[in-house]
Amino acid sequence: MSTILLLHSAFGLRPAVIRFADALRQHGHDVLTPDYYGGNVFDDTCAGLSHRDDVGPAQLLARVRPVLDDLPSDAVLAGFSLGAAFAQRLAADRPQAAAVILLHSVAPPHRGRWSGQPVQVHRYAEDPFVQVPDVQALGRAVRDSGASFEDFVTPGTGHLFTDTDLPDGDAAATARTIDRIAALLAS
Repeated sequence: MSTILLLHSAFGLRPAVIRFADALRQHGHDVLTPDYYGGNVFDDTCAGLSHRDDVGPAQLLARVRPVLDDLPSDAVLAGFSLGAAFAQRLAADRPQAAAVILLHSVAPPHRGRWSGQPVQVHRYAEDPFVQVPDVQALGRAVRDSGASFEDFVTPGTGHLFTDTDLPDGDAAATARTIDRIAALLAS
């Protein structure tokens, strides 16, 4: 069993995030889903990104840090889009994290280095928020650190396929993603 910090996207703590967490709990994991948006939930990208920008990413990340401080040092860091960006950023301070799960977002590694945790990326083949060179750069850095790197690409175009209540949602891809995460955490 792993402890997983699962961070929501710029859409807020939507029901799909809770369902995803519940599916991971069915695999025996302890999953925390902090609401760093203070109850605000959005159905549209512009509204969610506007809220993110109004509050400020640094302030939102500051809301997550106290939750992480209370978790075991090997807690898995995971997130959806904005939450994945935060999980990737937090990984730099948590080299003992058991894994980093990046759903719908990836950035190149900070200063070209990675701190040694295994990484899974889950994304659409054509996602306007994911740049393939960033995925490749992160993959090289993770492998160079001695950790495993998996890039799972779902055919199609869109962004949050794991939110089946939104137009880009894909239930089958979401189920495969949960199974792949469970397999990584069981190894």
